[in-house]
Amino acid sequence: MPPAGSRRWLWFSYGYAALMVIGVAYFLVDLPVQVTDSYGNIVKAARGTLGALVYGEFYQQAYLRPLGWAQLRLVYDASGGHLFEWFRGWHVAQVALLAVLFVRLVRPESISGAAGVILGLAALIGIHTFAGTVREAFPLNMFMTVLICGFAAADLALGPHRWWRDVAAGLLLVFAALSVESGLLIAVIFVLAYLTGARGVSRIGIALQVLLIAGYFVLRFVVLDIGSPGLEERRSGYGFGSLEPDELIETFGDNPLPFYAYNVASSVLSVVLSEPRGGTWGITRDWMAGEPRTSGLVNLAASALGTALITAYVWRRRHEWWTLRLDRSDQLVVLFIGLTAANSVLSYAYTKDVILSPAGSFYALALAVATRHVIDAASRASIVKTLAVAVVLVALSGAWSFRVVGSHLGLRAAAATMRAEWAYVDMWLEQENQTLTDAQAIALKEQLQRDAVSVHPLRPTLTGDWMEWFAGD
Repeated sequence: MPPAGSRRWLWFSYGYAALMVIGVAYFLVDLPVQVTDSYGNIVKAARGTLGALVYGEFYQQAYLRPLGWAQLRLVYDASGGHLFEWFRGWHVAQVALLAVLFVRLVRPESISGAAGVILGLAALIGIHTFAGTVREAFPLNMFMTVLICGFAAADLALGPHRWWRDVAAGLLLVFAALSVESGLLIAVIFVLAYLTGARGVSRIGIALQVLLIAGYFVLRFVVLDIGSPGLEERRSGYGFGSLEPDELIETFGDNPLPFYAYNVASSVLSVVLSEPRGGTWGITRDWMAGEPRTSGLVNLAASALGTALITAYVWRRRHEWWTLRLDRSDQLVVLFIGLTAANSVLSYAYTKDVILSPAGSFYALALAVATRHVIDAASRASIVKTLAVAVVLVALSGAWSFRVVGSHLGLRAAAATMRAEWAYVDMWLEQENQTLTDAQAIALKEQLQRDAVSVHPLRPTLTGDWMEWFAGD
């Protein structure tokens, strides 16, 4: 049991996390269910039985997400027709659970630990990988599910060993991996934690993780022959722009390895520097054109300073790392480094902000740890060093606060865009050559359109020259 003083800062951190969740939730519940990526998915999930839906998803082209579809069907059935309330309520609950797990992992026991939580939560919500994740719901947010599973996996691995943790670890991996492909990273978290000395999951539990991963690949590539997305799947960022599928095939069709290597390297840089984004060097392009965006420069500064702080932490702890005398804070930073590498490799075929969200969430954990460490070190340093650290932390806090505001405004902008889509949904269906003949699909379209446009109309739009600061984020 931690001492009373440390519990005070722990509860302070939970209270601050609650305020952050309320802020996100206010903008999040303004989002209607999307037309693209959501309407068709709900129609599909509502048909037939749950068993038939899950069974059919084992035989899809390029994707293996049966449990993701099962969750969609279960929430749809539980909603009793109140789709907006249930889907958005589920979304808010996910954000709240993620914040609770974040504080639980950091374990603030002092004012410096609480300061680390404050900055870390700003990075968690403000980083571009989270901004995309919190906006993208299909209509349940499977990428957010993976973030929650990732934090839960770290919590299981870094805790004391209990037999049930091995079982829970196996179930968590199966659930995440069959919800969306990035769920495979859960096994990476367990293995990395074990290699750093964590024994919450035993050697038997780690062996089970390896067997489950092997079983997944056999099921996907041998038994079901699903394969993986190729160059023809979608447009991808490359250099200062993007390439259409036919351009990708023309450029890399004979040897896609250079393109895959580019995606892996771009993914690593995107997590630690916020540039490039989705494979496109947008900040650099705008700078070279003499038209740098304020949001891009602040994003780059926030990530660069944060990464420098994490790097400084690793340097100070290098002797402990070399002798494998790692404490809980070290283990969290190692998880960030290893998960970033694995997440980037997983993005070899297609890099996108939302796909990198697991690495982005652990970046926030690592930043919280590094912040606590640098504050503690500064309290024992000279006045000059203390002032220098204070200046860096003020700049870092300001930059990440800017990004949090940008994330909130991004939700507001997305809400306006999604409502516009529902206002012209019939035109969109015509452009997509879709003619609705099924009575259930028509009724669902009318209900979701009514929810988006009439029952839950757009809140007042924010205006002012200051909005230009966040343009392009």
